[in-house]
Amino acid sequence: MEDIQKIPEQLAAYEHVVNTVLAQNGGLFFLYGLGGTGKTFVYKTICHRLRADNKIVLCVASSGVAALLLPGGQTAHSTFRIPIDNLDAESICNISKQDK
Repeated sequence: MEDIQKIPEQLAAYEHVVNTVLAQNGGLFFLYGLGGTGKTFVYKTICHRLRADNKIVLCVASSGVAALLLPGGQTAHSTFRIPIDNLDAESICNISKQDK
């Protein structure tokens, strides 16, 4: 059962992200917490809410295991074609204007 003390923090994070996106203000968000604090629940709820409004949502994570927990999740390096082998100061992502 959900720990009732987590709910206000989860709701605040959810509302902040969703309201910022819907207002088209842009932003960068970092949700953190110990295991079991409801991060995945918040991520999934935000994703489903925005997709219900026909927004494009890319669910990415740093590891394959974490990506499996997200709806349609992929690793960030796969989604954004981030080179992870032989990185140097000149490394760039390989995304063109025509990519989806």
